Amino acid sequence: MIRLDVRSAQGAYPVLVDAGARRLLPGLLQELGLADRKVAVITDEMVQKTAFARELVDALAKVGRGVFELAFPAGDAHKNLGTAVQIYHGLLRHGFRRGDVILAVGGGVVGDLAGFVAATYMRGVPYVQVPTTLLAHDSAIGGKVGVNLEEGKNLVGAFYPPRAVLFDTEALSTLDSRQWSNGMAEVIKHAIIADIILFDQLETNPVAGLGDPAEFVDVLARAMRVKVDVVNQDERETGLRQVLNVGHTVGHAVEQYSGYSLGHGEAVAIGLVVEAMIAARRGCLPEVDAARIAAVLARHALPTRPPYPDVDAVLRLIEVDKKHTHDGWTFALPAAIGRVEICKVQPDEVRQAYEEAREGHHP
Repeated sequence: MIRLDVRSAQGAYPVLVDAGARRLLPGLLQELGLADRKVAVITDEMVQKTAFARELVDALAKVGRGVFELAFPAGDAHKNLGTAVQIYHGLLRHGFRRGDVILAVGGGVVGDLAGFVAATYMRGVPYVQVPTTLLAHDSAIGGKVGVNLEEGKNLVGAFYPPRAVLFDTEALSTLDSRQWSNGMAEVIKHAIIADIILFDQLETNPVAGLGDPAEFVDVLARAMRVKVDVVNQDERETGLRQVLNVGHTVGHAVEQYSGYSLGHGEAVAIGLVVEAMIAARRGCLPEVDAARIAAVLARHALPTRPPYPDVDAVLRLIEVDKKHTHDGWTFALPAAIGRVEICKVQPDEVRQAYEEAREGHHP
């Protein structure tokens, strides 16, 4: 098992990564002082049906805890205040009190929504992240929780860290090829930010699927360590943590424009290509590195060309990104493989890069 430790102003918490890590959950709750609490398992309707979720619930029930499940329809379109209100009512129906604990069992949507509920129900209750998708290796760490509005993604939320993150790589065995590629976009993103060795490894030997869950632990932990190291230096995104948004400023807008028909990782891949092109056009990223970024994404079956011709509509969605200030648009742009810088970017730069990427013109 690999253990990473996240420092937080609200209390440090462990990130445990291993094949079969789900079996550690009862003991982990004991270690956290949450063993005698009522447990609300918040998940989506797809994850709820999996053997992984059933095993978790059964394991908790066998050790004498009061366990109940609250599930909502899968998909980013349901990560909203309406779903959160439904969950609040469900918690109340089951007599869930401030001292009880929420388990967020699922992908990034589940983790964000369940974490938001934990942060706001009765002004805050403890929760544990149990990611079941590769994509969620990113979102489960760092305590950023929230919901979407019609105008944009994650515009309502909070910084509210979990009590622990438990990642069982065996949960990834159910992912289809598209879900796998979506998750690999965030692994690649972390390599671009701060792990040249991981980038070289993914470039030379693309990871097309899980294979042996035990062997994948090291790759996953390397990517998660990048996130942990950044969060430990800047928990509340006052500066450095913004580097984690590389690919996301354009990516979130494209994802929203698609009506969430594009997967999050697919949208981030498009965003990484466009933002690398912006950096290359500025002369702050070598063109060879921009080309390598596009190539490694393509080798993991991710899109590298924006599919939507209406660039003005995408720019309007970028306009409401929460990172922006009155001084201009704030982007995290790659400056090299292994380094990202925070920059102010003009809309015309985004327009040019988006249109060139759409035409397939990569550096």
